[in-house]
Amino acid sequence: MDRIFFAVVVGVLLSASALGDAQTAPIQASERDALEVRILSPHAGIVDGEHTFSFHAEVAGADVAVLTLNGISFEVPVNDGRVEQELVASPGNNRVALRVSKEGESAEDSRTFFFRGAAVELIVLLSFPANGEIIDLWVREPGGETCKWDHRATESGGALLDFSSSAIGFGSQAYVLDEVRPGRFRVKVHYWGGTAGEGPYVRDDLLRRLDTVEARLAALPTTPSSASERVERAEAEQERQRTVARLDEWARPHAPQTPVHAEVVLFPSTAHERRFRFDVVADRVGRLTTVGEVEIDAAMIEAARRSL
Repeated sequence: MDRIFFAVVVGVLLSASALGDAQTAPIQASERDALEVRILSPHAGIVDGEHTFSFHAEVAGADVAVLTLNGISFEVPVNDGRVEQELVASPGNNRVALRVSKEGESAEDSRTFFFRGAAVELIVLLSFPANGEIIDLWVREPGGETCKWDHRATESGGALLDFSSSAIGFGSQAYVLDEVRPGRFRVKVHYWGGTAGEGPYVRDDLLRRLDTVEARLAALPTTPSSASERVERAEAEQERQRTVARLDEWARPHAPQTPVHAEVVLFPSTAHERRFRFDVVADRVGRLTTVGEVEIDAAMIEAARRSL
């Protein structure tokens, strides 16, 4: 009887997978003016991975979308009509949806899938508006070690993950831990800067431009011997000053505050799942702000593991 039930479940999941794949035809050029969302992956059915899965969708008619993963929503940027993210999944059933809205109209697509991946006991999800800010998630573990952008894996097994495919700190982030230990987990955010509405790749372009102009200056005589050399050096110096000023402008905060939401999920997808939600306004002054703290005791851990 158990084998028959398992075969039926697998058959249903595979049928759902085939249906999901059949609905992923690219959005045609004639459809681009209409508000539309189409999830390309994951497919419905069984998805394999360790802690994350790849999310890809086509979007028409919007520059920003709202992604909802297992009840947690956050904004994601739409680049060239596509949304591409790496997302954290819990072992078992998961649901992901993408929604866009404009002038009272909306469009949405969703997928439900079974994630066959590594067990995880703690997930910290950080989300904030997708306006090009660079905000870094820091998680201080009970032993005192901090998982952050330049220390992305801890001795206890904690790992920092970026959801956005564009760059570290752009878009939402997550911290995952396979096995929790008793003690206090402290969630922090560090506001590094904003992009002045120019997009995440502007900084790289400016740095390349600065390298080019500095190489040009290095090739010129320090003391020009002709009028043409003086003009060329003066132009290069001006270009360098303009580029440095653009870099400073790029990193300078351009709004007084950014709302940040953090969700701590303990023993996800189990009977002992607990969620802790925190909201804070991050000042754009490079400050390190504590979002919230979660205290986990040995009794909680023992009870959850005993029921598995």
